[in-house]
Amino acid sequence: MRVEAANFKEPFAMLLMGIDTGDKGRTDRGRSDVLMVATVNPSTEKVVVTSIPRDAYVDIPGHGMDKINHAYAFGGADLSRETVQSWLGIEIPYHVCVDMKGLADIVDAVGGVDVVPPSSFDIGGYSFVEGQQTHVNGDQALAYARERYTSGGDYARQERQRQILLGIVNSGLANASGIKDVLSMATQIEHYLDTNLSLVDLGSLALEHRDLNPQIDFNQFQGEGTEIDGIYYDQITEESLQENLKIIKSELEVGPDNIENKEQTINKPA
Repeated sequence: MRVEAANFKEPFAMLLMGIDTGDKGRTDRGRSDVLMVATVNPSTEKVVVTSIPRDAYVDIPGHGMDKINHAYAFGGADLSRETVQSWLGIEIPYHVCVDMKGLADIVDAVGGVDVVPPSSFDIGGYSFVEGQQTHVNGDQALAYARERYTSGGDYARQERQRQILLGIVNSGLANASGIKDVLSMATQIEHYLDTNLSLVDLGSLALEHRDLNPQIDFNQFQGEGTEIDGIYYDQITEESLQENLKIIKSELEVGPDNIENKEQTINKPA
């Protein structure tokens, strides 16, 4: 469902999703293995991206308590967005989904990205060394973003996914020197996205903020593993929920209090 009259001059929230379709021969709707709430505040030139664990135990409207990534399987992007809105009690008007194969194509479209692995691991014939900056292409980025069994589990994987996201933003900005470049890039990546923003909206978003040099903070909802009826879930702690929610709501406000809190962040990766 498309939204109308997108306004990117006021603070807004967007749900970013990586879907486990489009790769390894999968043809079903899939689930949202990557979930991030991004807030953009033009008045403070700040972006906050907060990762949500894929197994977070939340109430999915119409389906009851379940893993948050199942919302996409039940009702696609709209239900995922409704679920996160209901859980956090905030308005999230926009969503952007990319399937995991599309992620590789987007990385290639921006000329690759730089990452710094938080741990050393091997996957799919690629080796990543802790602390060593590495320029990766699309296929390498996909492998880097997916591995979670030998490199620190799902939380470490989410940190690497945030690195890929930041790398795409940085590479995109570095390669976009004017309006023509911005529109060309928006056209290239729009093909790989499922979003309720039109191509015009995507171009407007890029153009509206092309001259900004935003501070980008990355946060993380933290949970505790628990089993219910033999199924593993991640129960987000009340402390993490309230701390992150305080920051998110602050970023969606306009005023001096927001500017004073510009440096506030938690769980920021080193």
